[in-house]
Amino acid sequence: MKNHLLMPKFLTYFFPKKFGGITISKNTALYRDIKNLQNEKIKIHEEIHMEQYEKYTWLGFIALYTFYSIRYGYWNNPLEIEAREKTEKTLNTMESYNC
Repeated sequence: MKNHLLMPKFLTYFFPKKFGGITISKNTALYRDIKNLQNEKIKIHEEIHMEQYEKYTWLGFIALYTFYSIRYGYWNNPLEIEAREKTEKTLNTMESYNC
């Protein structure tokens, strides 16, 4: 079961305002506020990260994500690129079924 939860308010002070959510395990993502929690695009993106946690294990994902972020920056982090691309593909698929 996937858990999509609101982040405790005090944690929001540690993240930039543009930050919508963070995945903390293969089953749990935390969101800055209710608007982000209800945003389907953000939820799909975080679920891709959940899949990455499952693929690489918790420690493996954290190590790889940190390494990539230092080396390439957030936007060019390969794990973020994968999550963005898969999110767009999923949304496009959902749209084609809703036509």
